[in-house]
Amino acid sequence: MKTKTIITACLIFSLVLFSGVLQVAAASQPLSFSCSAQGYEAMGPEVISVFSESTGIPVDLYVGSSNAVVSRVENNYTDLAVSTTRLYRRHSDYGYTEIIFAKDPMVVFTNAANKVDTLTKAQVQQIFAGEANNWKHFGGEDQVIVTIVPDKHTGSYHNFRTFFMEGTDIAYDFMAYRSDMVVEAARRIPFVISFVTKAAVAGDPAVKILKIDGISPDSSAYPYYEVFSFVTKGDPAGARKAFIDFIMTGKGKTLLEKKGIVMLHDN
Repeated sequence: MKTKTIITACLIFSLVLFSGVLQVAAASQPLSFSCSAQGYEAMGPEVISVFSESTGIPVDLYVGSSNAVVSRVENNYTDLAVSTTRLYRRHSDYGYTEIIFAKDPMVVFTNAANKVDTLTKAQVQQIFAGEANNWKHFGGEDQVIVTIVPDKHTGSYHNFRTFFMEGTDIAYDFMAYRSDMVVEAARRIPFVISFVTKAAVAGDPAVKILKIDGISPDSSAYPYYEVFSFVTKGDPAGARKAFIDFIMTGKGKTLLEKKGIVMLHDN
């Protein structure tokens, strides 16, 4: 009897210990998160850090183009993605979930030393069609306009071509691999022009956001916005749902709103 009691106690202890190991492993299981460069610039490392601190869930982060992060979801390389381009209808048919959660103005910007403060949409089209190449035509100095654009697979490139160029091809001098890289270029090149989501450049003293048709991106009348959406396979659950809830209703929502991001869901 004594032997049976000892064996039973050992089994119970082993089960409790094994259960605890499983719970610890589950709690520390990282969220594989792929974010577009613009999405990451909008969120910033602070949002991800606060999420991990609040939930105990570590985040395995990848930053790339919108096309790349959606592809990672499709190929099971990541649990959750944030993209600035919309999914195709076929994605819904194949079981993908898209949740639009925020928007931010798409802005045209230059180096802070540039004297030009505003352009019309038609002038932006001229510049990025290669039809105008000197700032003097727009009230600036007699300097060549240097056009730098994000990679063609980025949401920024796709959305700018849609909103500003109305589907026509973009002419450029240099192409950056990621959307956030054009900001670094603008800091260093005095007479550059480029485009990105406002959150990526807001408050940066080295760059200047241009008004379009006299309208500032801070105005409610500004018409050019990019949307941010979560992309995942199936209905989000576990760490995926925890992150989405954190952004849409939790501390993440507050942090994004402080950065000027317009949240689109309050549920």
